Amino acid sequence: MEESWGLQDYSLDHEPVRTVDPVCGLTIDEDKAAGKIGYAGDMFYFCSKDCEQRFLEDPAEFIGQKK
Repeated sequence: MEESWGLQDYSLDHEPVRTVDPVCGLTIDEDKAAGKIGYAGDMFYFCSKDCEQRFLEDPAEFIGQKK
């Protein structure tokens, strides 16, 4: 579907949206993620509740905010 500002909506194609779990690096489908968390204006998806919990303990470690 063509949007008025020129972006095409691929969600109607039923193609999975792939993303990388920031904790373990596994590529997963967003709609099959074991968990998701909004942080620092972004949404992060996780392959397991363990990865989600590790992220919650120290999000900055996994999104490169620590120096």
